[in-house]
Amino acid sequence: MTPAFKHRLLGTVILVLAGIIFLPDLLDGEKQVVKDDFKVIPARPEFKGVQQQQVANSDTIEQVRAEITPDTVDEQPVDLAPTDKPLPSQQYAQVTANTSPATTAAPARTAATALAQAAWVVRVGSFSKAENANALVAKLRQAGFTTFTRNITNSQGLKLTSVLVGPELRKERLEQQLPKLQQLTGIERLNVMSYQPTENN
Repeated sequence: MTPAFKHRLLGTVILVLAGIIFLPDLLDGEKQVVKDDFKVIPARPEFKGVQQQQVANSDTIEQVRAEITPDTVDEQPVDLAPTDKPLPSQQYAQVTANTSPATTAAPARTAATALAQAAWVVRVGSFSKAENANALVAKLRQAGFTTFTRNITNSQGLKLTSVLVGPELRKERLEQQLPKLQQLTGIERLNVMSYQPTENN
């Protein structure tokens, strides 16, 4: 091989290699970088500790108990007096409100502000036997009245089950129903009275 042929061959190899290396970059245009779609796992947050619950002291508990304690009622049981009409002797479920004291002062105060608006009820009667109260509740419910019972203690210390119609937000509605209630129960002196849900639990 002559030196001229060697130089031409070497030049051709260099041109071909340069074309192989640089030509794709020139024809490819701008390079696009492909990023992987993945979410970065966040760093673990610092543990700040558990917030301690505040325990109510005995003064606060006694104050709440004093607010919740029901007043004594100077009322005689209706079922101790002889009646002409026998009440139904069927078994009915008793609906009563619990008289358990609140455990903390904060929820009691929030409930008192939320339920500050007084409702209205009619006390139909108080019975020493829960069965008689339940029978009257059933009779009133069949007549279309909303009724509930509540356990009370009268001034002589006798435990009674009181039957109440309501509660109703408008006093006029209950006053309109008084004649029908008097006719159903046979009790002449029925009065609409204020009912605070927070005081009467």
